[in-house]
Amino acid sequence: MSGLNISLQLYTLRHEIEKDFAGSIARAAKIGFSQVEPWNFVARAAEYAKVLSDNGMTVPSAHAHLVGVARKETFEAASKLGIKTIVEPMVDQSGWLSVEEIAHTAEEMNRAADEAFEYGLHVGYHNHAWEIANKVEGQSALEYFEGLLEEKVMLEVDAYWAHAGGLHVPDLLARLGNRVQYLHIKDGKNVRSSENTFNERGELEASQTDTREQVPAGKGEVPIAQVLAMAPHALPIVEFDEYRGDIFEGIETSLNYLKGLLQ
Repeated sequence: MSGLNISLQLYTLRHEIEKDFAGSIARAAKIGFSQVEPWNFVARAAEYAKVLSDNGMTVPSAHAHLVGVARKETFEAASKLGIKTIVEPMVDQSGWLSVEEIAHTAEEMNRAADEAFEYGLHVGYHNHAWEIANKVEGQSALEYFEGLLEEKVMLEVDAYWAHAGGLHVPDLLARLGNRVQYLHIKDGKNVRSSENTFNERGELEASQTDTREQVPAGKGEVPIAQVLAMAPHALPIVEFDEYRGDIFEGIETSLNYLKGLLQ
């Protein structure tokens, strides 16, 4: 894998994008990102098409809801932008408490995959902490879910949230294998803080962890190097949910760290 084969989740730059859509994405390109993962791209498809073309960027994946919604407009916009995989960003933690709820989500994802195929697209699912922390039949809810998915449905494992949920992420990736085609790479300190609490059903409480403690990749406690080594086939995607410093400096530091590991 080339060190340049690294993407950026544009949710990371959401505050900057609100102020200067084209300028923020152009600045990410100048830093060295040639691939991005948009969110909210359906509403801004024309703007995205122009700014991506202007900066020579490609869009291997993008976030959009697929579960419990109409999907036609999303797939049409994705096709126009050259997106390859649409990733469901989140199903609320209430949907990960029982086999029935998880099976329903899996069925929705399988149907979405069938519909996406007609547009030449793939679909995937992105985890947070609760799919990891919640246990179903002796395994994490995410792994139980994976067993219900058709082969063509991908996973995008968020290393930070998987770590926050209590699993050793490289071991999780080893179990999931090639199902994982995308990796959200973000790091943090005190990710498994004492504030992370679980109720009597084993659910991670809504507070989860303090995302303001996120730091550039390689400067926290998430085993990023091991994560990349365990899933060399997956596309790493730099992301911050929150960051106290200059976000452009943060993504550049993360990018350089990943390049050093991958080259």
